[in-house]
This record gives sequence, C-alpha cells and structure tokens, in this order.
Amino acid sequence: MSISAAVCVSILPVFLPGVSTQHQEDVRNSLEFAARAADKATGDDYAGWFNTFKTTLLNIHWFSQQDGLEQEVQGLVFDSLDLSGSERDLLIRALNALQQKAENEQALNLFNQSALDEVSQDVVSRLLFIGGGNYHGKFQLAVCSENNGAVVVSTSYVHFNVDGAQYGSVLYADGKVETKTTLSTHVLGLNSELYSNVRDSIKKKLEDSGISEQETISGL
Repeated sequence: MSISAAVCVSILPVFLPGVSTQHQEDVRNSLEFAARAADKATGDDYAGWFNTFKTTLLNIHWFSQQDGLEQEVQGLVFDSLDLSGSERDLLIRALNALQQKAENEQALNLFNQSALDEVSQDVVSRLLFIGGGNYHGKFQLAVCSENNGAVVVSTSYVHFNVDGAQYGSVLYADGKVETKTTLSTHVLGLNSELYSNVRDSIKKKLEDSGISEQETISGL
C-alpha cells in the first residue's frame, strides 16, 4: 500500500504504508469532526483550540499515548517536530506536492482558508504572507501509522501570530518581524472497536453539516 496524504480543514495528515482504507477514512473523519468542533467552540482562542480538539477525539474513542510540551519555535517548524527523519521527510513531500502540483489547487485552497484566520489580502500559494497587517492562524501536521490493526497518529499542532510588514512563511519564525510560532506534539491512538459504534453517526454529522471538506493530495 502506497503513501497517501490529504487536507482535512487545517490539518494535513500523511498515511504511511499499511494503513487500511477504512482506517484512513476513520482518521480523516475524526480529525475533521474534532477540528470543526474546536473551531465552533473556541473561535480565536488559540490557546484553547487544541484542548477542545483533543477532548472531542477522546469522546469518540481516541486515547492519548503521549503529550509533548508546548515550545516556541525559533527556526523551521519542521526542525522542531518530534518525529523520525523519514516521517518528517514525508510531511515535507506532502507539503511540497500540496504547494507545487496544479492538481492540488483545491486542497491548497482548503488548507489556506482553514489555517488562516485574519488576512488583509488574498492568500497566495506556498503559504506566503506578503504585505502589512496582523496574521493569526493555526494548522496541524499529522503522521498516521497502523501496526497489527492498531492505529496511531502523531500530531504536531502549530499556532502563530505575526505583527509586522512582512513574514516569509507559515513555516518560519525568522525574527525579521514580531512573530511567535508555538508548537505542541501529541501521539493519539484509536480504539477501532469502540469507534466502529460511532463511525456512521460521525460521517452523517459531517455530511449534514453542509461544510465538510476533505481533499486528497496527489503527486507523492
């Protein structure tokens, strides 16, 4: 089974080989369901967003395996991820495909619109901010694996605030303007047996919401 990736609201999950088709759908729906709940409950409260996101996942039969300490990022976000080198490389490949492949335009637009809260102009490709103003946003990078039917997702939640004339990229905090980028990493497992009892209701709630959007990323 090959590597695949998707955009679910402001989350970019990468699925390692071996993750079943059903579990990929379960992960995508769970992540979107939790993100929608967090957006609705917290609005601009970035400190509380991930707490609501995680609580929602716990309520639908995910469980916490590891919580990382929140840290302020001083360089590349990717350099701060608590992931193996190969997992980090896969995320970079997915993000590059998202930004550079024309067939991923819809996925890129979904990611941009969901990750950014306030922008004074249209968001351009490659997640670049150009021009003056204040920018606030959040996004999440995730790596999903499966071993003997056990599903594990390592998530890296990033929230950022930018005040200044220019900011190179969401993925940088280069000190050229007043920036603050904070990263927290968490490892979550899925109780597949219990989740199967709520799978259809979660899928229906997403469909009935009228705002559910997930886009696959091609070209990996």
